[in-house]
Amino acid sequence: MLLQVGVIGVNFKTAELPLREAIAKSAASLAGEKRLFFPHPTILLSTCNRTEIYFHAPDLAQAQSDLLSLLRRQVEVPFEHRLYSYFGIDCFAHLCRVAAGLDSAILAETEIQGQVKTSYGKACEILALPSALHYLFQKALKVAKSVRSHLAIDRGAPTLFGTLWQIAAQSLGNLKDKRILLVGYSEIHRGFSSFLAHKGIEKLTFCTRSPESVHQWRACGREEITRWDEYDLISCASKADDFLIHGPGKKRHLIFDLSVPRNVDPRVGGGDIALYNIEQIDQIIEQKKFMPSDSLERLEAHLWENVLHLAHLYRDKVERAPVFSI
Repeated sequence: MLLQVGVIGVNFKTAELPLREAIAKSAASLAGEKRLFFPHPTILLSTCNRTEIYFHAPDLAQAQSDLLSLLRRQVEVPFEHRLYSYFGIDCFAHLCRVAAGLDSAILAETEIQGQVKTSYGKACEILALPSALHYLFQKALKVAKSVRSHLAIDRGAPTLFGTLWQIAAQSLGNLKDKRILLVGYSEIHRGFSSFLAHKGIEKLTFCTRSPESVHQWRACGREEITRWDEYDLISCASKADDFLIHGPGKKRHLIFDLSVPRNVDPRVGGGDIALYNIEQIDQIIEQKKFMPSDSLERLEAHLWENVLHLAHLYRDKVERAPVFSI
């Protein structure tokens, strides 16, 4: 008996930003307690570069059809040809690849592993997940850790935070005397703030719904967004139903919109305001990216070695499980 799991998804390689936004908004109907009303247990992984729905069902084809019907309720344009689907061991390998950062715009990025773990944890809080989904995520995180430690990624490869830093330095010059606002106390912004601290930045402000959760930096509530034009560098990575930043600025501003759906009205860009959305940042990283093909082949081989071994262990475990009849 194989893993009865599947995934449907869309990412930065298969769809443009507007379609990814539409699918992310539609998939949000499976976030939180809303997923209790869907007939199949699911785990939603939604990041700036991908929206994926992992699921378990005796009939995976039927579950996939149900998920497509759910997405079609809010996505008005044809999108099926932009989606990818994996089942069973292929689904397992895909999640391992995602968690290890091998399917990311930035090879071996560290943020995605935390995002996978968080998505799994949130689903566990709401649903009594079947053993197949527990096994899928727990072992995928284990494989991802092994892949990262087993082989080193080329040290010259670009990183998200390094790319943001380079863009900011080119646009604004010395950042130590600039006012910086991070909208959303998300995992990506916690990492970015640590990166900035390492670069010698001592002052920045977090704008978040829960400012009491921020300890190292100055933090304000969401009302600080109305004063965004008082800051030089603004980065947005927050979940919101509508644009958080809109209208004209007062001076030269640099804005990073790392969210999908977007937090910043695209009309804000222009003039003295430089606006970069996540798709544009990915394109900059893609131009600089380099990884030797033999290194990637070794990473894939190591990943599949782990996937096949763990899939066989799961099959043996299920086959040995006692069957009770009445």
